[in-house]
Amino acid sequence: MMNIELKEDGKNGLNKLYFKGGKFSHVTGSKLKILPFSTKYNKDCKSDFSVFQGVVGECFRISNDKQFNKELIKDKESSFKKKLKKHILEEAIKKVDTEQPEDFKEVIINLFFEEDGDLIKFNKKMLSYMHFINEHAILKETSKFFYDIFLNTKILNNKDLVKSENDNLFYNLIIESLPQLEDKPKVKSSIKYTNVFDEITKLFLSDFNTLSNREDLFLEHIEDLFKYYYFFYLSQTAISLNNFGESKVIKPICYSMDWETLSETRRSYNFGWKHTLLDLENLFSHANTLELLNYISINDEKIGDYAKIVERYKKLSESEAKDFILKIKELSEFYKPQIESLKSPFKMGKNWLDCENSLSNRLSAKKLNNEIQVEIYSLFFRIDYQFKNSQRDKPYKDYSNWLIDFFKSNYTKFRGRLGYTTSINQETLLFLTKICINNKDKIRLKSLWRKLEQRGISFDETSKVEIVKLFERINLLEKKSDSGDAQYVKSII
Repeated sequence: MMNIELKEDGKNGLNKLYFKGGKFSHVTGSKLKILPFSTKYNKDCKSDFSVFQGVVGECFRISNDKQFNKELIKDKESSFKKKLKKHILEEAIKKVDTEQPEDFKEVIINLFFEEDGDLIKFNKKMLSYMHFINEHAILKETSKFFYDIFLNTKILNNKDLVKSENDNLFYNLIIESLPQLEDKPKVKSSIKYTNVFDEITKLFLSDFNTLSNREDLFLEHIEDLFKYYYFFYLSQTAISLNNFGESKVIKPICYSMDWETLSETRRSYNFGWKHTLLDLENLFSHANTLELLNYISINDEKIGDYAKIVERYKKLSESEAKDFILKIKELSEFYKPQIESLKSPFKMGKNWLDCENSLSNRLSAKKLNNEIQVEIYSLFFRIDYQFKNSQRDKPYKDYSNWLIDFFKSNYTKFRGRLGYTTSINQETLLFLTKICINNKDKIRLKSLWRKLEQRGISFDETSKVEIVKLFERINLLEKKSDSGDAQYVKSII
């Protein structure tokens, strides 16, 4: 007989964690941590989310339990890249015997630094020295999330990964001039993020290994890989959450190329940004629903995300299943009075009666396969209703804006009256094509479309024609006939 328990009292119970100073407040990430967002959105992070170099660097430091010396990062008046550059130049001059130190500095600057002061990545050891443009707690949290979901296999500690082919005397001088990283102090381990989409992690590891086999590709595209998989995983997680426990499958988002002209009839318009946005707007409600649900345990184990809950439910006996359903109903009964007790529970004209009527109508229209999904959805709907119809709608929107604005900044294009549409540029397409071809000389064009769909990207027929034209123009397409089965995309490497 399974022991199904709803933890209400005690140190880690509902009544302890949901009441601060006697007042009810929402809690996320205590029982189940799945999303790396906060309810205070900060636009200053946009530039970091655009380049993603800081997240990559932090992940490499996490893997080695290292951190920067505080002197490098504490002074807000001088940027990290300026201090790093100064340190490298000073150390390099100390290590060489030259009568013209200023001329030698200029040589180093011209060879090893970008115009904006960034250190050029000529060696894999440089990766641990990439830092955030604007330090913010959410960027550190994003790095922890990425590490927990994709890199917690110790893959970054592989000795072959940090070996470099670029090891001439000049390169070695710069490497030896890098500041020493410090050991990170041991702290009480925090809750790890729960991976709710293993299939995407496996794909990432495969693509990571593809890149790491070629140092030039690895150094050129490591940020592109991390950034895309961050979005791929989170967007597919959002889509999956809104299926409330249906089997998890990757549902590609439809994109167009950024040079195309679009119309309202295009599939990339109707099944791109506008369609996906609906799945991203309610992430805070999902985070809160899953947090509450995981106060229920089965044989002292957390019940996990919606898909795991449905899977567990199907294995229960009839009496156990009834008990499980009852526990979820009890969560709703716990939640509703707490909202009513708040100073401004709802906006004018909104209340629990209206919520229940709306829920009843929605359940009539929604196709849910079993009772457990009905109860999960009902709890979610009530949580979502009170956020959207109360003064708590700002933190609700801010939470999802971390992903919505990331999406807008990186994988959409504004097209006048059509608004934002999902879109990628030539550089991103060619990077993803390299990944899909892997170490082969060529693959069938049809195989490329399929591999892109596995990675969450689809194109309508009009976009495919545009992409084929591009491949022909840059001599990547090999035609044995006009048939799609006889067209190959050649390796870009």
